[in-house]
Amino acid sequence: MKPLIEFENLSKIYQMGDTEVRAVDNMSIKIMPGEFLAIVGQSGSGKSTCMNIIGCLDVPTSGKYHLDGQDVSLLNDNELAEIRNKMVGFIFQQYNLLPKLSVLGNVELPLLYGGLSTHDRRIRATEVIKKVGLGDKIGNLPSQLSGGQQQRVSVARALAGNPSVLLADEPTGALDSKTGKEVLDLLTKLHSEGNTVVLITHDNEIASKAQRIIRLEDGHVVYSGPPIQEVTAK
Repeated sequence: MKPLIEFENLSKIYQMGDTEVRAVDNMSIKIMPGEFLAIVGQSGSGKSTCMNIIGCLDVPTSGKYHLDGQDVSLLNDNELAEIRNKMVGFIFQQYNLLPKLSVLGNVELPLLYGGLSTHDRRIRATEVIKKVGLGDKIGNLPSQLSGGQQQRVSVARALAGNPSVLLADEPTGALDSKTGKEVLDLLTKLHSEGNTVVLITHDNEIASKAQRIIRLEDGHVVYSGPPIQEVTAK
């Protein structure tokens, strides 16, 4: 089986005045289809840069990034936007829902950009809204939902386009512990149904829910393996 996501000697370098910052430094990683992976690290470790590159929000300075066998590092901005819409489902810490759109309207949005008909958008959006347990909230506005419910809408929106990977950036960061556990349980359920999930977090307890952890420090991978062994190693 080929990796879904592969960094090959990948670096991302920023110039901060006279200082060169190597946010990601000659990194090589592989993420397989159907895997539940957590990328863990403190602020400045490079995890946000990895997330941006995986999500085609940024491009490497050097090296290669292959997404489902395609060298994404060679694509232009329009091609990257198309890849983002078709292959990556984003789940953000702050939900990023449009306040004037209903739950249905928010979940339909990526399908609108994908060119689906009104009828097909409605069917698919309704399907994923029910999947995350919000079938009775389909007409509600975000302001009428709890934080946990808003994050479920975010998950439904990410699922709507049937992406190759769900990319979750600190998805429980704005939630209390009980609600955060419910969102993590939902991600675990989606993984069990065959979805590839990449979770970005600084929290070791949250990361332990994944099958595998990649721990970053100063732009380098310092550990890749099961969470239990990782805790022992630390």
